[in-house]
Amino acid sequence: MKKIVIIGSPGAGKSTFAQKLGDLLKIEVFHLDRYFWQAGWKEYPRDTRIEIQQQLVRGKDRWIIEGTYLSSSDSRLNAADTIIFLDMPRLLCLWQAVKRHITYQGHSRPDMPDGCTDRLGMSYILKILVFPHRGRNLLLTKLKEIRLLEANEPEKKTILTYRSSKELEDFLRRLSAQQQKEHVCEEHSSHTLTVSVT
Repeated sequence: MKKIVIIGSPGAGKSTFAQKLGDLLKIEVFHLDRYFWQAGWKEYPRDTRIEIQQQLVRGKDRWIIEGTYLSSSDSRLNAADTIIFLDMPRLLCLWQAVKRHITYQGHSRPDMPDGCTDRLGMSYILKILVFPHRGRNLLLTKLKEIRLLEANEPEKKTILTYRSSKELEDFLRRLSAQQQKEHVCEEHSSHTLTVSVT
């Protein structure tokens, strides 16, 4: 996993999960909300968002990009080697959005640009409630298209879907154990002396 896209409903926990994964893998995390909005909640147009994404995916060999924005998602989905879909229940997403709003009310979240104080208006709530019908179906269609396009390719993208907080925690726990095991193996091999007899 070197180029990772994390995608899902508003309130699914994408930002928090991305940061934990980035810390674990030592990969820089890019929150699209920070790049797609200006102070005062002024959103960049779609063409600008696509250009920003292209710069992000081409700028580094390793990255984690978190955010949905399905209408401008093709460039990052195509560039990724791993796509993680947080397919969380809508009520969980709504509850997490409310908790986040209580925490950051009147302030900008760490994943948002300065001047965009946290808000929880009716339009945001509606996005969460309709995502399982609109956004989810569009995303699943895009993932199917990716699988069709890479059908004859030797290397295929890893597509992971998680439907609960426990599944995410288990994934991070397994990955952490794997990282520790690999680190121990690397340390062991670096201390192994090769003796040649002539």
